Amino acid sequence: MNRSVESTDRFKTRNFDASPSMPSSSSDYITVEEDDSSDSKEPIPCTLKSVEDLLSLTKSLSQDDLQEMITKCKDMVLESAECSEERKWLVRRLIELRLKAQELRETSNEKALETCVILGHHFTPQKYYITTYNSVYCDHCSGSIWTMLQSWYMCKDCGFCCHLKCMSNICRVCVHVIASEVGGYTYTKDICPERGLSAQGYRCAECNVKITFTASQGLSLSCFGSPFKYTESSWVEPRLCDYSGLYYCQRCHWNSLAIIPARIIHNWDMEPRKVCRASYQLLSILQNKPVLLLEKLNQKLFTLIPDLSLIKRLREELHMMKQYLVVCPKASNEGLPWRSGLRTHILENSASYSVKDLVDLQNGTLIDEIHLSYGKMKTHITQTCDHCKARGHLCEICGNDEVIYPWDTTVTTCQLCSTVYHRLCRSKRNICCPKCLRIQRRQSTNEEASTSKVNDS
Repeated sequence: MNRSVESTDRFKTRNFDASPSMPSSSSDYITVEEDDSSDSKEPIPCTLKSVEDLLSLTKSLSQDDLQEMITKCKDMVLESAECSEERKWLVRRLIELRLKAQELRETSNEKALETCVILGHHFTPQKYYITTYNSVYCDHCSGSIWTMLQSWYMCKDCGFCCHLKCMSNICRVCVHVIASEVGGYTYTKDICPERGLSAQGYRCAECNVKITFTASQGLSLSCFGSPFKYTESSWVEPRLCDYSGLYYCQRCHWNSLAIIPARIIHNWDMEPRKVCRASYQLLSILQNKPVLLLEKLNQKLFTLIPDLSLIKRLREELHMMKQYLVVCPKASNEGLPWRSGLRTHILENSASYSVKDLVDLQNGTLIDEIHLSYGKMKTHITQTCDHCKARGHLCEICGNDEVIYPWDTTVTTCQLCSTVYHRLCRSKRNICCPKCLRIQRRQSTNEEASTSKVNDS
């Protein structure tokens, strides 16, 4: 019984000691202090002391040096005896060398491609980044991107995602470049300008792969690394892009849904349609750009859509209020008008719209947003701020003490001198502006005076 307890104590001491187990004789192994970059803390057999420098891991190792060390270590593993301590140590060191080489390769690839520009895309490495809870797919091969395991890149301009292995085969020009080159961010104004497959030569408009409605003219896409494994007898489905009117293959057209600007302009139709990936990215970039001069493109919309005419009037009044607020120190301290919660382009002009503006107008969001900012600005000018209130107008025709402003519905403004009158008062005066008449009389008097001086001289 005592013998068994003694053997158990020796077992516990040998296996659960806080310090690593060491051989009984110090002549069998030696402990080497390695560089901090090495993960190996195992004792080196005494017989391998001569190769210590050849297989040591340091921070200044290059890829060529590591590859040479890996080759030497493999040869030494084959030459060592099976199940020996030397072979075990060499195998561990071989694994460390290979991991270090892999780390250097990935680091060098990321540095080489960190500022890589391909067809206008500005790719940045996204390895180990999780940008969304949804799945990420490669825009070139349509395959899934394992964000925690694979190196992948994203264009910071258009959002084009791709594997590292797919970067050399990209054929899509960055839509940010296309949008910038076409007259400064503009849309196709025609509704689905379809030309037909024959005009495209029965090929995809982007990657030039053969597409057809017949199953006999299919083409294998396995060479592109696509998840769609087409064979010679398979059917490559042509997919129509409702924005460009062109046909695409399944790799370039994912049946993404987007609102078509041309359908809004001509038909006030905001139903999402199927578009190709390039069109989807282009429409996503331009969605918030105020590039639609809606009144020039289709003036009838303001007659048919009551909310649109209301928004137009409110924007014109906000533009008048801005003239008061930009010169008011108190308004600047309050963040008016620029930090009033309103979109900047709405304050800058009253004619341009973005696709998002029109969509928000349809669902009522834009009207609520404008009414809120409109109330803040009007309250500041007419009630809170004495400086802005002092810039109000008095009707010269009726002589009333009521302060009026250009955006009031009961007033009118002279287009020549910008004087404000009551609309009813001015109509009684046959729309003649008293200030303009005084200016004309003063000018005529000055001209007569200058003429008389010339005659006297």
